[in-house]
Amino acid sequence: MAGWPLLLAGLLQGGVIASEPCTDPVYMVVAGPTHDRERMMAYGQAIADSQIYDRLGAYYINSPRAVATFEGDAPPGYATLIVRFPCLANARTFWNSDVYQNEILPLRQNPSAGDYFVTVYPEMPLRPEMVGKVGEAEYLVRFEGGDIPERPVYADPPGLVLGVDADSAELAAPSPGWPAARLLRRDETTGESWRLAAERASDFDGGVAPALTEIYVTRGSMRFARVALGPGDYARLGTGYDMGEVRLGEDSAVLLFRYPDGAPASPQPEPLVVREADTEWTAGTVARDAGAEARDAGAEAPLMIRRLFTDPETGARTHLVRLAAGVSVPWEIHTTAEEGYLLEGDYVLAECLPSGRRDYDYTPGGYFYRPAGILHSGPDSTTTTGATWLIRTPRTLDALFYPACPSAPASLEEEESP
Repeated sequence: MAGWPLLLAGLLQGGVIASEPCTDPVYMVVAGPTHDRERMMAYGQAIADSQIYDRLGAYYINSPRAVATFEGDAPPGYATLIVRFPCLANARTFWNSDVYQNEILPLRQNPSAGDYFVTVYPEMPLRPEMVGKVGEAEYLVRFEGGDIPERPVYADPPGLVLGVDADSAELAAPSPGWPAARLLRRDETTGESWRLAAERASDFDGGVAPALTEIYVTRGSMRFARVALGPGDYARLGTGYDMGEVRLGEDSAVLLFRYPDGAPASPQPEPLVVREADTEWTAGTVARDAGAEARDAGAEAPLMIRRLFTDPETGARTHLVRLAAGVSVPWEIHTTAEEGYLLEGDYVLAECLPSGRRDYDYTPGGYFYRPAGILHSGPDSTTTTGATWLIRTPRTLDALFYPACPSAPASLEEEESP
């Protein structure tokens, strides 16, 4: 590494940089998911040690990790880094240099530390009204927000389902021949969620599973084919699995989740059954990233987790979460959708929606489905008796934490969520 500055000095003295004036800045954008963070850290340190950016007038204009996600589901480890060069010729000199191609680039490519796109864009000319407000890599004036309204009113995202009481949800049949059940949610792009309940034992033809299916028995029993489930038991069935005759036991309730057609998921050739007796509750926490800004976002929240299934290919997870009475969770955003059904206890859950903040009181049978990117929880979200949730996510569950909800409270009578 010690020889890199000398190598680079020789490279630049050799006249590699083009002779045309270097006056039109460009931005080199590196974006993609990181798979090996240690290799990328070594790669970044090598660039710093080589001083190649300094000698070519380049510098980073952002931190690579996003502080918020407003649209879409970024893959795990996704990062974007932007480097400003004084001109395209200097960006090319950096990229094509012997130092970078032979000494630095192999640190992240052999083997690959991530799947990245590297693109270059011209810098837009400074608008006349910004002259005097923007200097070299800094703002010269403070921006207070101008005429931005205190509480903008926007439409809430499609697919949002909050505060549903299963006992009052629509009655429909999950499949031909099935008894009527409570339809918690149905969406052709994200799947279906149902609750079946029976006071008396009943039998019906379950037929063939039309999609990848998850079943969780909240009370009583359910039996089909060679599978018998009791309270707290979980099953995962592949598309086309023949359930045959199904028996729903006396005073039973079952949650049924179906994936949408073509959803990314590991195949399930044989039924997967997870018994309550064979799984344990393990300690977990809603933790924050290190740093003063993250510490200001709220206190850590201890909880217990019982894992039912985690997809090794997509990170999709179905699990139970148990929170003690009085626990408080920081404001948080997930980069994946989240679905929850309250099994026991009570819970007040705040949602910081584009149309305003709303607070929902959940009791057993309460249900929500929240698309990615919605700020929720916060210090007012808590349980007085303790609470147990069944939680599902279609991808790895992560969290970004925030100190507050910027939206003013919205009356539930004012507006209806779609």
